[in-house]
Amino acid sequence: MRKWNGLLTLFSLISGIIGFVIGEYILDRWDGTIHETLLMGLYFGQFALVVGLGCLLAEIISPQLNGKNWRLRYANEGWKFLVPATLVLLFAAGALFQWGYGLQLGNNDKPQDYVLLIDMSESMKTSDPQKQSIQAAQALINKMDDGKQVAVFTFNEQTQLIAPLTKLKDPAARAQLTAKLSAIGAPIGQTDIGRALDTAMEHLTKERIANRKAAVILISDGYSDMNEFKVLTPYEQQRTQIHTVGIDSTQVEGNQLLQRIAAQTNGTFHDVKRVEGVANAFDQIYQNGQRWHLVNERAGTAADGYHGWLRILLILLIGALLGLALGIVFDNRFLAKCFAIGGALGGLIAGVILETGLQGSVEPFIVRAFADVALALVLSLSTVLIAVGGPGGSGTGRNGFRKTALEQPIRGERQGRETIRKQFR
Repeated sequence: MRKWNGLLTLFSLISGIIGFVIGEYILDRWDGTIHETLLMGLYFGQFALVVGLGCLLAEIISPQLNGKNWRLRYANEGWKFLVPATLVLLFAAGALFQWGYGLQLGNNDKPQDYVLLIDMSESMKTSDPQKQSIQAAQALINKMDDGKQVAVFTFNEQTQLIAPLTKLKDPAARAQLTAKLSAIGAPIGQTDIGRALDTAMEHLTKERIANRKAAVILISDGYSDMNEFKVLTPYEQQRTQIHTVGIDSTQVEGNQLLQRIAAQTNGTFHDVKRVEGVANAFDQIYQNGQRWHLVNERAGTAADGYHGWLRILLILLIGALLGLALGIVFDNRFLAKCFAIGGALGGLIAGVILETGLQGSVEPFIVRAFADVALALVLSLSTVLIAVGGPGGSGTGRNGFRKTALEQPIRGERQGRETIRKQFR
């Protein structure tokens, strides 16, 4: 039997939009500052809770799928299962799936030489008043393995050498580098990213040992005109990655430039939005790769790899689990099967939207909006797309996962009748 609750579809759409807005707040507030597994757990957990709440309210108001008997006798059970079945289940699934998605397989050859390019233009007084980017660079140097070599430059319209390529052979070498970073003066002047990259390549060409893999870490909050082909060609020829970190997310043009620089040199781009996330971005870069999460764009070696198919599969599973969660909330095994299939279909559509849209030129939040709404819409239409099985379909009472107390008197009455019949035989 196919049924449709129009109010449930409406509430599910509204809930999908609300879940998207809350998800964007979570990404804006904590992306780059907490681990991706926790971030994705929060993202999908809250989305499931909001959508589940909307669907439960719709069925309580207009019980087209479960029937009036469900609303009178069992609707209160739905409130008990709501949080465990949606928030808890999807938080765990989101965290687990993100862990698998973020695994780095294949070549794990780390650079031996690093050049840090730190923006010290006038605008950094506002973007980084406490010089947390300097502190993050110091922390990174102290974490690096013995034998690594590090050079440090600051730049505005000029590029200043703070420390040449120095081997981290002992604590004294690290202390010397961190002391030089502490002595960096106040931000001043304009931004010239192209000149900074030219200077870094000249230094690497002159100072590094042949056949040692090198990488550049560039942090900036601004934009500057540069001949990208001329500046980046030597990096491509030398196979030297440039990992970029953008601080101020309002500088769209600057972040787009940093993203292009990273993509062209097979590096990674980190939009930390707030300077507090710089240290985490540095850690990710040093661990040899960006920890992409399920609802953002990928860059570097995984941009065109198996991660695309994996993302679609995992979002499909997220949708299926969300459908199963609704069945648990309604305590109806037939609806659970129906919603799980519909949720899987919605997850497949959402996964394709994310994978194709996030790797294109569309703003990521627009892509996520379409994906979230598509998942909520298709999920709400599950009972139209897939026939609900079971005795009499849904809407005829309760087809729960557990046997109900109401079934006991019925069985007892039948047993009593059988006893009386035997006595009169």
